[in-house]
Amino acid sequence: MIPTTTSTVLLVVVTAATLVVGGSIAHLAHRAARRTDSEPLRLFSYGFGIIAVGVAVSGLVSLVTTWTTGEVLLVQGGFVLVGLAFLVRSLYVGTPTPDHA
Repeated sequence: MIPTTTSTVLLVVVTAATLVVGGSIAHLAHRAARRTDSEPLRLFSYGFGIIAVGVAVSGLVSLVTTWTTGEVLLVQGGFVLVGLAFLVRSLYVGTPTPDHA
């Protein structure tokens, strides 16, 4: 499928906006992690960073290659899966276990 000019422009705008917003979240979380020496915040920042980069990579791949939509979504899904795994892990790192004495 050959993309139309409108859909190409929209893809670039949405991809760039996602990269900026996701990158901002990752950057702010990473700064907070360094300031507080927090492992959960560090993992959280990695998760958002991976998701944002994945959206950018999939957008770029869809523009410069002849890959099908399914192949591009598979690449994006892989990045999102890894990013979400980091987010889930950030919720469990450093969580105190209750005493059952």
